Amino acid sequence: MQATPSVGEVMTRIVVTTTPDARLDDAARLLREHHISGLPVVAPPHRVVGLLSERDIVRALHRGTGVDSPRGLLDLLVDSAPRRGESVLEVARRQLHNARVSDAMSPRVVTVDRDAPLIEAARRMRVHRVKRLPVVDPDGRLVGIVSRADIVQAVSGEVRAHRGALHPAPVARPIGAGGPFEDV
Repeated sequence: MQATPSVGEVMTRIVVTTTPDARLDDAARLLREHHISGLPVVAPPHRVVGLLSERDIVRALHRGTGVDSPRGLLDLLVDSAPRRGESVLEVARRQLHNARVSDAMSPRVVTVDRDAPLIEAARRMRVHRVKRLPVVDPDGRLVGIVSRADIVQAVSGEVRAHRGALHPAPVARPIGAGGPFEDV
């Protein structure tokens, strides 16, 4: 019988991240471009200070457009009333452009150590009702991310050895004229 793998054996090492002061529309683009549903929010030196999910963005848009219950994007489009003759999409786009990640992120972050057994990551996800856990080193720096899909693949015997590259993980951060983000 094979021992339970550690988080470090199945985690994704190349992590797309954002910073608290990044614009919300740039973070939303990262989610879309990388086909992911959440981003760790990091501050120097690669410390996780929050998580931003698609749901967090939808909640922020709901608040900005006056819709009370953030059930989903369709509620936002159907239930919200336009302001000053603007369409709901115009209001939402302006909100995304003007808001910062820190305005929408979840600041309470559940993390896991890379040496923890995978079952511990699964337990934390269940208890805290999250879909992903940032993986941190003993100093609290981000070294990877483990998702429910990673756990399902590991349990089904499809563990891929050494997913991604080793340190440093790319960190999307605002920069000057060279574009909104750059890998560090």
